[in-house]
Amino acid sequence: MLGLSPPMDTSSIESFSKLMQISVSPVVLISAVALLMISVTNRLGRAIDRARLVVRELELGVEESRGNDREQLRILVSRAGFLRFSVSLLVASIFLSCVMILFLFLRSFGGLRLEVAVIWTFFLNLLMLIGSMSFLLADVFLSLKALRIEVQDHTP
Repeated sequence: MLGLSPPMDTSSIESFSKLMQISVSPVVLISAVALLMISVTNRLGRAIDRARLVVRELELGVEESRGNDREQLRILVSRAGFLRFSVSLLVASIFLSCVMILFLFLRSFGGLRLEVAVIWTFFLNLLMLIGSMSFLLADVFLSLKALRIEVQDHTP
């Protein structure tokens, strides 16, 4: 995995161009993951805001809605936990993308043989994305469950 290979000829524009082409994929991955992170953090913020509102309703509310509010609060806390894990995995994915770019530069300019490290970093990056999407999907399912609880008294 680690060894020396001849360093890239940095004086050649073609060599530098090839390095930039190789580095584009991780950079695009960072941009895509950042967009996902915006979505997930917005969902997390909404879940937290909704939990605070439900707590206020419980403190001031009438007895009939207390059971539903408590169940909603349990769901909201679970959702926040899932979204926290999703954000954590997205951050790990961005970190791994940066490490992958670093490995590519070290390989090209330092002459280190890091091909296997780059492949494993990319593999781990994809695992982080899959994990994050799994937690996001769990949040979506829980939010639909909370919606059903909220509207159950108003639908046939």
